[in-house]
Amino acid sequence: MNRFLDFYSKEIPVGDMKFETQYSKFKNMKTIVIILFIFMTLMTKAQDQPKPPKGMVYVPAGSFIMGSKYGDPDERPQQIASTKAYFIDKYEVSYAEFALFDPKFKVPKGKDNNAAVVTWSQANAYAQWAGKRLPTEKEWEKAARGIDGRIFPWGNTYDNTYVVWDRTLTRGGSIAKPASPYGCFDMAGSVWEWTADWYKPYSGNEVPMEQYGEKYRVMRGGSNFNNHSFIRTSHRYYVLPEDIRAYPVGIRCVKDIE
Repeated sequence: MNRFLDFYSKEIPVGDMKFETQYSKFKNMKTIVIILFIFMTLMTKAQDQPKPPKGMVYVPAGSFIMGSKYGDPDERPQQIASTKAYFIDKYEVSYAEFALFDPKFKVPKGKDNNAAVVTWSQANAYAQWAGKRLPTEKEWEKAARGIDGRIFPWGNTYDNTYVVWDRTLTRGGSIAKPASPYGCFDMAGSVWEWTADWYKPYSGNEVPMEQYGEKYRVMRGGSNFNNHSFIRTSHRYYVLPEDIRAYPVGIRCVKDIE
């Protein structure tokens, strides 16, 4: 391919109109070949990506910016983290979906398609039943912010219309309906989302907090009526796994790629 392109890159004498026309043809052919080469490369890359299960999106393996230099102390240090490839739910699990797992679960009237609010053990049990699991903090944050270190799932500028503020709204009910870089909705606002991790400091964080340890689980994404600082992609918060009286926490599952 390179020798082919080099051949058409050589300077051709253009002393008369015939050579000028021929040279123009060669230049056009070179451009076409380059475009075809790029197109074939992109197509090959797309074909290499596994097809996500229904209701999920694909997140490729690789590095991303995790944490924040300017957020809360527990978000530091900002670091380059990495994950394997995985699938993650496009939306939070709804009450109707959770009721398929636990028919005895009481679904609030008229909220079948709203994000389900459950304890950590309920969320973990649902994920296992569905053949999935709860995301690690790394997986959740990467799915929310992509690789460019953005503050919110849609970018760096806050906008009220991008967030599900009212819990009467169904999943994806924000006016603008913005998605994260990988196509996830409601990763800011709606309900908090459980992760698999205990609330512990990042490696290299030397700021002490009495809450660190294996008592609290980490939840992400903020909820309705939270200050916008709570819905930043790097924001972490902790809660007792079985006590959600003060916090509406829901489920977004991930699935390993075999």
